[in-house]
Amino acid sequence: MMMNKKLVKSKKQSIGKKIIKSNSTAKFSSIKPITNTIIHGDTLQTLKKFPSNKINLIITSPSYMLGKEYDSEKSLEEYKKYHADVIKECHRVLTEDGALYWNVAQTPWNGEILPLGAIFYDILKKENFYLKNWIIWHFEGGLNAKKRLSGRYENILWMVKDKENFVFNLDDIRIPAKWHMDKRCNPKGKNPTDFWTEVDYVWDINRVVNVSKEKTPHPTQFPEKMIKRIIKSSSNKDDIVMDIFSGSGTVMKVAEVEGRRWIGIDKELKYCKIALKRVMSSPSK
Repeated sequence: MMMNKKLVKSKKQSIGKKIIKSNSTAKFSSIKPITNTIIHGDTLQTLKKFPSNKINLIITSPSYMLGKEYDSEKSLEEYKKYHADVIKECHRVLTEDGALYWNVAQTPWNGEILPLGAIFYDILKKENFYLKNWIIWHFEGGLNAKKRLSGRYENILWMVKDKENFVFNLDDIRIPAKWHMDKRCNPKGKNPTDFWTEVDYVWDINRVVNVSKEKTPHPTQFPEKMIKRIIKSSSNKDDIVMDIFSGSGTVMKVAEVEGRRWIGIDKELKYCKIALKRVMSSPSK
């Protein structure tokens, strides 16, 4: 008896795509069983179970100490210590040509603004990462401040383990040149630079807001357009892309669409379920 084609396709898409509990095993001896899975558990404790030198690309955004439900640190020093330990594990699990994209903003703290980008740069350097670019992600919208200028950008620190050996597929992310008739311009387009904006001459990729088609219940969601650019530039087909604070699952969804393997980690089960649903509905290349 012939099976319905849609059913066959659905079963094929679901293979390996599941949520697993971090505390269900003491150690992941191989990366293959946890590829294309979302791991429910604490990020640091889960990373400690990973084998070394297996992940090609990590794209993530830690909490900003804004009092969200997933914020757990009680002091700035606790926050820095926890994330320093996480970053140390990121360095260990990445391949020798691997990269880490670390997205943070500025955050209010005791009446002033903490420059989390600068704070994390120091931590990342201490853990033997090298900065390739400090990307400014500019966007519109958001709450308007009353006692300071309104914040309209975030930082993305592109870090690598080896400053001479890393993946960078520039041709895959080129944008139209402004002076395209100039014979000195590359016919494939121009380098998108380190200032990202919606105009596509810079990185002004707008945030996911309540009226966005891709919006989920997660309060701080990556825009797919931005993640697509990062994945295409810093990984190759069949590489493993991971988000260690995976939230709504944008990194995994885009990785699936772009023909990469993926892993997500999140301590909130409801967001693991939202992320898995998004990935399951994504067409893969």
